[in-house]
Amino acid sequence: MQTRLSRRLAQFAIVFAAVALALSFVPFSPVQPGVVQAQDDFKSIKKDYETAKKDEAYTAMERAVDKMALCNDKDAAKFLLKELSDDQKARKSKKKGLGGNVRKKIVEALSKFTDEESVGLIGKAALDLDSKKEPVLALDQFDFFKSLALMKDVASADQTLRNALAHKDNAFVKCAALEAIRQAGAKRFALDVIAILKEENEDWMKKWLIVPINVFACLEVIVEPGDKENAIAAVEATANWAEKSEAMGAKDERVGFFGAKMLGAITGEAADLYSPAYWRWWAGQMKAVGAVDKSSRPTEKRSKTVATPPVFDTAPVGKRFVFVIDISLSMELPLKITLEEIEKRRKDRGPVSGRKKGEDAGAEGEEEKDPDADNPLRKLPWKDIGTKIALAREELSRAIKNFAGDRYFAIVTYSTEVECVTGGWVHATQANCDTWAKKAKELEPTALTNIHGGLMKALRLSAKGDSAPEPSVDPDCVLTGADCIVFLTDGWASWDDQSQGKTTDKRNNVANSIGDGPFIYGEDIWPDVLRHNIFRKVVINTVGIGNHDKDLLKKLAKETGGQYIDWGFPE
Repeated sequence: MQTRLSRRLAQFAIVFAAVALALSFVPFSPVQPGVVQAQDDFKSIKKDYETAKKDEAYTAMERAVDKMALCNDKDAAKFLLKELSDDQKARKSKKKGLGGNVRKKIVEALSKFTDEESVGLIGKAALDLDSKKEPVLALDQFDFFKSLALMKDVASADQTLRNALAHKDNAFVKCAALEAIRQAGAKRFALDVIAILKEENEDWMKKWLIVPINVFACLEVIVEPGDKENAIAAVEATANWAEKSEAMGAKDERVGFFGAKMLGAITGEAADLYSPAYWRWWAGQMKAVGAVDKSSRPTEKRSKTVATPPVFDTAPVGKRFVFVIDISLSMELPLKITLEEIEKRRKDRGPVSGRKKGEDAGAEGEEEKDPDADNPLRKLPWKDIGTKIALAREELSRAIKNFAGDRYFAIVTYSTEVECVTGGWVHATQANCDTWAKKAKELEPTALTNIHGGLMKALRLSAKGDSAPEPSVDPDCVLTGADCIVFLTDGWASWDDQSQGKTTDKRNNVANSIGDGPFIYGEDIWPDVLRHNIFRKVVINTVGIGNHDKDLLKKLAKETGGQYIDWGFPE
């Protein structure tokens, strides 16, 4: 038995020695096996990504990006950074960039590379850009900042963001950091964001209103109602800011919209931003007993500003409004929706006041009105309205006629061509409103549907014209551009400003039916429009008549704080 065991041990020793001898002849490599595998994985994933990109298969591109985030390869991080850079260059040249959620996925993927070298690369890429000198670079900074904001427990990443938030005079870098933190839901920056409201900078109140707008939009996301300490700090800082702003004569309706929206989300109270006494009362109640005694509420809660009249059943926000109206040939088709059906849908979604169904109506004794009691749509000559364009003309005419006040409006029409028919902003005097109410009834349908061009024309509009190449950061657009867009369409996009000819529509395989440009499909339109609106936060209300692109209209309204109105019907 012992002899047999000795022989087996001797055999095992010989095999082990042979294996060791074989391994000794393998060349030494300083690269770890896991990293070699990561390299192999990245090369394979990159090939899949580029194939999907060529085919414009956005979902497949997104899956490939998710895989790159997991391969732990610095070359993958460098590749993704270059993709972001190339995408921004394409958009600056008015070419199609990354469609769908691909860009968003890349930004999220970069947040997975938390090693010191990768974080340094991302931070350097952001801070090397001078967005004060060239504001359009703030769009790239936003992407890099969002990757950093998505990281957890990475001190150097957080410090880069805090430096951007604390910048004294560059509104664009502040907004890039604020939007990055908002989209990342990075609650750890709550006090840093609140600190901006305490800065002694009159420009944030009188000129660069995108700063407080983005602060309020950010706080709405990163301060939760249950976070008592930060909620009180946010409310107190906001009350002080609103009081100073009003004392300077800098009260602004769109700032008020975003501020009240934020305060409502944090506190559950439906009150006006410019009611500092009310908000100090709320903060005092929360500090004293941790809850609000509704029986002791102050009575002054609502803004005394006259509400802007509704347009196409939406509630406009601000002082400067663009009505973007579809005049493509399909608008000549019969109207198959009635006033009764519109009012039924109106009841289902709640009042146009902006309050949710069941929400506190406000001051004591105030009752929720029947949403149809003063429905302006009842004033339209429904017996004479037989087509979609007739409804659009009559409602636009009615709205403008009743629009007189301390505000401005413009009308943009789109078919194949896009035109600002008012030639720029029109002061809403009663005489001007009467003139344009008549002209609205003269709109005639023609040709295809350039949705992207219509929306971009509205975003480009300012006191200086309507052709700003970078409306997202153009100073004139930021300072004198639209506060609110009311966008109406009856279908799907079929043309854009870059189209040179016609091609097959992949939605229905009809040959030579749509333009060959980069912004024909909803999945390409909304990312570009939202990116051009990322800092300005123009509220976009969307209205769809007939069989329209619901996904596109819902996305635009939801992402901008607007309303989506569905007047759809089968055609």
